[in-house]
Amino acid sequence: MDDPTLVSTWLHAMVNSAEELATSTLGLEGITVINEALPKERDFPGSYVAIVGDSYNFEYGIAGSWDSCAVLARALLFMEPEEELSEDDLADAVNEVINIVAGGIKRRMSEIDTGLKLGLPAFFNGTLHPTSHQEAAASKVDLAGAEVYLMVFRHRT
Repeated sequence: MDDPTLVSTWLHAMVNSAEELATSTLGLEGITVINEALPKERDFPGSYVAIVGDSYNFEYGIAGSWDSCAVLARALLFMEPEEELSEDDLADAVNEVINIVAGGIKRRMSEIDTGLKLGLPAFFNGTLHPTSHQEAAASKVDLAGAEVYLMVFRHRT
């Protein structure tokens, strides 16, 4: 396993968990990593969840344009592209996506911190950006035809 003190290790676990979501839950061939960078855009909707442990504490997020979040939500809900999707259903579905991904992260990283616990996901409109007191890593990926950012934040100790 990579060095668990590096935020990139936890991002790698997130990308692997998103890959598992794509292949198992969504029935896709996988995801495509487009690049590894934090989003520069503002006002992206997305869902965030904390994973807190005995030794490690992180916030995870998935964010993209409204259109990308709608594509991802419809994929999770097995909806056709033309089907009506309310903002509440979109938020609930994207929250469920981050919850599934976070569960996969917890499973993958539990060997290095057995006390990991998931928080409750929250949907926001406005991209989180790290402060000087945080480390962050992100990958822009194509997941179910939606270009979204997978992001990890950790407070510096």
